[in-house]
Amino acid sequence: MKQISTLLLLLCLLAAPRLNAQVPDTTIATPNGNFEQWSNGNGYSVTALIFPLTVYSSYTYPTGWNYPAYPVNETFSYSGVNLNINTDIPLLKVSDETSSVYEGSHALKMQSFLLSDILGSVIYGLIQSSLDPTLTSTAFPTILSTGNVNLEQFLPLVFDLADDFDDMTQLVSVLDTLNLSNIIDGGIPLDSMVPTRLTGHYKYTSADSGDNGGILMIGTKYNPTTHQRRVVGAGFTIALTDTSEYTPFEVTYASLSDILPSSANVDADSLIIFLFSSANTSPQQGSALYLDNLQLWGHEPIDTCSAVLDLHLINVDTTHATIGWGFEGEPDHFEAEYGPQGFAQGNGTVVGTTESFLHLSNLQPDTWYDLYVRCVCDEDLHGEWAMMTFHTDTLIHTGIRTAADDNLLIYPNPAQGQCTVQFERETPSVVRLFTIEGTLVQEIIPTRESIELTLPANGVYLLVCDMKEGTVVRKVVGR
Repeated sequence: MKQISTLLLLLCLLAAPRLNAQVPDTTIATPNGNFEQWSNGNGYSVTALIFPLTVYSSYTYPTGWNYPAYPVNETFSYSGVNLNINTDIPLLKVSDETSSVYEGSHALKMQSFLLSDILGSVIYGLIQSSLDPTLTSTAFPTILSTGNVNLEQFLPLVFDLADDFDDMTQLVSVLDTLNLSNIIDGGIPLDSMVPTRLTGHYKYTSADSGDNGGILMIGTKYNPTTHQRRVVGAGFTIALTDTSEYTPFEVTYASLSDILPSSANVDADSLIIFLFSSANTSPQQGSALYLDNLQLWGHEPIDTCSAVLDLHLINVDTTHATIGWGFEGEPDHFEAEYGPQGFAQGNGTVVGTTESFLHLSNLQPDTWYDLYVRCVCDEDLHGEWAMMTFHTDTLIHTGIRTAADDNLLIYPNPAQGQCTVQFERETPSVVRLFTIEGTLVQEIIPTRESIELTLPANGVYLLVCDMKEGTVVRKVVGR
């Protein structure tokens, strides 16, 4: 439960108030936002001797909405007979409300639950002693979403990050390292629309007191060049508290460029909406969130300049560096400014280029630099600044692949003492961990698809992996 509430907290930090464009909003098609259509899920049973035992019963759920399911492939002994349960158990408790609606004929009721609420009573009695006692006593929120999310992969990556970041820059830098292509799938296609807010009506009943429901929106953008999906905006509310009458609510969507001016202004191409029956660290069994009349609002893109995407280091040595980037639209040229890390914009070296890369020379060895790049469409129309930080170091050789390279997955990052490095496609010949000052900390020759790293202390480290086509360098943070 802490993992789920941390996901809310982490992405809630992104949802600063948005300066909405002064253009009229129109509705964006949301699948079954009024919850008028419902589908049936099949139950699952096993046979003990000649008696069928229900693992879970058939259930209903709102059409167009997805829910997490937990894969179970376990064998239990019953009266000397082995029972094999091999199924995905749906983790939800919802009902089709027809007597308590805001409009139309149906509404959604979501409840937080114990495992004993969704498993057959006989099966639960048989397997209860084999389960972790924490699982049998913990209340879980029902979660619905408009897209498919691999919670098993996604939640560990963001687990407990929010408590350890001092500013938004750190948070965004971690989000920017995540390749969500294999974690988030689907969602609401935006078809060039820019989302602004989600509205609807709700009721809420705490089982005891102090529970609350929540809604989270995540806007993502797929980059066909890097084959990565990135978080580019978010919105949230956890203020769905006790009320016996349907009450209107509004969740405001904010893009990252509204929150962090140095981020590129990138419009999402899809949006995932999460609904939580409980959105805190202590869900209560039976707490109920009622929802009806969900509507997503947005507008056509405003005439703005193009966006620079995915700044990445192509190669570097002690005095030279080459930086490349992708971009949207058709800018006239690009403008860049660079200088020592932390320089004030306007005090750095300004250069222009019509190419989507930049060669920098006369750099100082063993030095951190900041680089800002933006599109220029005409004299009066500029894109948002995109920013990256890089380091000149004799330990980092030319041939570095992009920092966005999706061959490596590091989690957790930041890490407390240890982290796992997973190689998605190619296992490197050698992996070295350096301090930011260039001291070799650890050298590993991998023999499998993942390795464990031990970080000796808090701080920033460089992970250098020798691949067939060059060197991949990633930053690892110890906390």
